[in-house]
Amino acid sequence: MRGRAATGAMIPEMRFVRGLVIAATGAIAVVVVGAQPAAAHDVPGIKPSNFETTVDSTAPRVPGLAVRPIDLGNELELRNDTGVDVVVLGYQGEPYLRVGPRGVFENRRSPATYLNRTRDGKTHVPGFADPTAAPEWNRLAPGTVARWHDHRAHWMGTEDPPEVARAPDQRHVVDKWSLQLQQGTQDITVTGDLLWVPGPSPWGWVLGALALGLAVVALSRTRVWRWVLAGALGVVIVSETAHVVGAWSATSASFATRIGASVYSIGGIVLAVVALVWLVVRPPYNAIPAVLFAGLIVVFAGGLADLTTLTRSQLPTDVPATLARLEVALALGLGAGLAASAALRLRPPASSGDRPSAKIREPTPVA
Repeated sequence: MRGRAATGAMIPEMRFVRGLVIAATGAIAVVVVGAQPAAAHDVPGIKPSNFETTVDSTAPRVPGLAVRPIDLGNELELRNDTGVDVVVLGYQGEPYLRVGPRGVFENRRSPATYLNRTRDGKTHVPGFADPTAAPEWNRLAPGTVARWHDHRAHWMGTEDPPEVARAPDQRHVVDKWSLQLQQGTQDITVTGDLLWVPGPSPWGWVLGALALGLAVVALSRTRVWRWVLAGALGVVIVSETAHVVGAWSATSASFATRIGASVYSIGGIVLAVVALVWLVVRPPYNAIPAVLFAGLIVVFAGGLADLTTLTRSQLPTDVPATLARLEVALALGLGAGLAASAALRLRPPASSGDRPSAKIREPTPVA
């Protein structure tokens, strides 16, 4: 009777857990898909791309002066260690930025000051912004390094260039761009290319992730299921941590922006650690809901939200591209495998008290 009572009490509890899982799955999907434009690990506005920005030459060469693209061409960086101010000219040849020993300044009268505040350049330019007016310098920061959006150095269109549309699988020089600088009376020209570099096929990674997920589910149905899930969680923790760190070190964004861009993946890592510890040190069935939630978050935040990593050539990470794609494939395969394996084990095994007892035959009364 006790076993039956325990089973009866467990049914509402398990229904509650299943309902909670379904609700959480929906919430995670909505939140992560809603954050898709920024991607799970990417800094907002910096997403995997097939466009590559390069700097080819600086003429004349000035020792201590360097310009390079950062954040996948989303910004340019100028470093001036010459000890003399360098002025970056805007789109109409007006003074736009000044970088030197006293810090980084922007010209409030330059239209470029306002056009460069967004990547698409769709910013209102106030009427007092006059490229022919004398500069009004506003100090932005100390130091001798300036970073800014420059629409000359990245693709501004909403559709692929015609040559790319005709042959997307081929490498193209989409544009040759130039940037004008001044140091005193000396004019300096920085030139570069905007390239289209086709990305790889994603199908090898997708099939690998599918095979990995199926392997985890199959092994989780054996007697060593506890250690299969523990091993998968351990790999997920290492892989997702490397993924987040690689994305962080590849951008110049602020700490708060990086946290915001990676918050879902960080949550998945934390939950995977909790599930792993719980799985090892406590009765394993108690850890099943945590394993399920960890798998769901990882497959959404570390896999689906970063799916374009598998199809693009330019990736916002400091790790090699092959390793970055492997991290996404692991998140997809192991995350889905963990979630499915845990879902199949939501109901604990029946205890001995739940098993029906053999019917005892009563002795036949003697007449």
